[in-house]
Amino acid sequence: MTVAVAALRTELLFVRGMPRIVVGMGPRSRERLAEALGRLRARGAVVLGFCGATHARLAPGSLILASSIRHGAEEIEVSGGLIAAAGKRLPAAEIGPVYTADRIADPPEKARLSLFAMGVDMESFHLAQELRARRVPFLILRCVLDTLWEDVSRRSLRFVGRAISCARRLGRAAEVLAPMLAGGEG
Repeated sequence: MTVAVAALRTELLFVRGMPRIVVGMGPRSRERLAEALGRLRARGAVVLGFCGATHARLAPGSLILASSIRHGAEEIEVSGGLIAAAGKRLPAAEIGPVYTADRIADPPEKARLSLFAMGVDMESFHLAQELRARRVPFLILRCVLDTLWEDVSRRSLRFVGRAISCARRLGRAAEVLAPMLAGGEG
């Protein structure tokens, strides 16, 4: 079975037909994922969630399919075969690297990260570490919540509507990607 993994319940609101695992943000997300995977027999995982854009061309709602995930100087590559197959199933998604930060990235930090990432989140790297250690095939899909020059830490009401819209997009994408992971395509 394929599982859907996300930091927040909101990110999984529209995911149907598969077990959903909420792990929280930051490094502790790996421990929570390990605990959940100990109870489940996952044959694949779709890691879903919101991110900040590091490029001005990425609008709210843009999907980023992570080809690699970086944290500090460490980097984890996602299976090229899985990325190619997922890209065909989600042609509107951008394919590129995602950076996992230790805190919410403000606009200057997102601009700095643009040198080596398309989006920034707070847990993808940690989750990828656990999935790779368990040899569970995975994909990481992010939906842009805050654009390059927006500061999500200011908690504007505009982000509430965007979060729901992103959650819908993530739910639809999970339906497309889950069968691919369960069937071992790629």
